[in-house]
Amino acid sequence: MQYDKKGFTLIELLVIMSITVLMTIALFANYGKGNDSLALERSSQKLSQDLRRAQEMAMSGFEGSVSSNGYGIYFDKTSGSEGKYVIYMNNNTNMYYESGTDTDKETVNIESGIKICNIKDNSLDLNNVSVSFEPPDPLTYISSNYSGHEASIVLCVIKDISQTRTIKINNAGRIEVTNP
Repeated sequence: MQYDKKGFTLIELLVIMSITVLMTIALFANYGKGNDSLALERSSQKLSQDLRRAQEMAMSGFEGSVSSNGYGIYFDKTSGSEGKYVIYMNNNTNMYYESGTDTDKETVNIESGIKICNIKDNSLDLNNVSVSFEPPDPLTYISSNYSGHEASIVLCVIKDISQTRTIKINNAGRIEVTNP
């Protein structure tokens, strides 16, 4: 008597199911890391766009009928402020952010899970830095200095501070996003 050998054996089904389970576990184990990397990339690109937007606002020179001495972005990595930065209108001539004097145009919250890990001005670690643009050119000031300075703002993933992106801007107004 001959048996028709169509179908799968129990062992073949168990092997296929175990391979499927292992692949699913591997996929979901790396899911969170991918989200963090994407959030870091989005946050660094948004920050560079906001720097360019502040440059453009300074080049226009006016907002409505109000004349300004420029626009800028203020970064602060102290506790409670490392998850945001301030886009401001400079109301005086010092080209540095002053909380009571300058007009806050927008407080930008960095994406959840991402923070400012480090701020540097010419390789010196700082707690805060102001990047200001003076119209009409615009001249780029980094902490009130208009020559020979480069600011680096390092964003990192809160869960894994080894994942970073660095946004650099120099006095020529060049903005660059780099990987470590």
